[in-house]
Amino acid sequence: MKKILLLVMMFRCPLFSQGWDASITLKGTFTTSTRFLYDIDREIYSGEHVLESNYGYGGDVRWNMLWDRFYFGVGVEKVRSSEITYVVYTHLQDLRVPSEEGFDMSALELSGYYIVPISSENIRFYIGGGFGLYDGERIHRYANVQAATIKSESNIGIHVMTGIDYKINSRLAARGELKFRDPHFTITDKFDKPYAEFHNARIPLSQRERTTQINLFGVNYMLGLAVTL
Repeated sequence: MKKILLLVMMFRCPLFSQGWDASITLKGTFTTSTRFLYDIDREIYSGEHVLESNYGYGGDVRWNMLWDRFYFGVGVEKVRSSEITYVVYTHLQDLRVPSEEGFDMSALELSGYYIVPISSENIRFYIGGGFGLYDGERIHRYANVQAATIKSESNIGIHVMTGIDYKINSRLAARGELKFRDPHFTITDKFDKPYAEFHNARIPLSQRERTTQINLFGVNYMLGLAVTL
């Protein structure tokens, strides 16, 4: 009987102990690196490209459950990044044609968080992990013409994180988080016309379908404000 009472105390419902405890976070994110792997449907990849400094934004909802040190959360995030380089056509009076490579990713993540016992009333440390669904589009423009997406494949992945909350007042806290994950998605695209009109010149466009894997393999940093409900 004593063991049963002890288990009940350890896993007591917060509804009876501390009341409903939930928070909403608005956040900005920064992912250090994103890799593009080209022609992954072929025996030999045709190359890769890395984008640095990928910024995003989003939010999450977290609530206390099972016991006072465990939280469950649902989060969404949007990350968009691109880079423009130029191809010089010497036979067209050194015409500089822009080539843009980038992506637009959406993430839906489910996470569990454990409050580390060294936390205090004003500073709370946590660790956690979970899984997410990642989907996106490739930004692939040449001579200001966007390639048409033929097929898009999303991906499910896992993540782990550690974070800290600094209490500003009874309802507001600053939140910082460091997350490790490896989301990726695959895009098959193709230009739907053979050439582009650019500065009174006809610029040829490749007519080959190309399958590219976009992988946000860098560390994800988050800063945000958390409001307790």
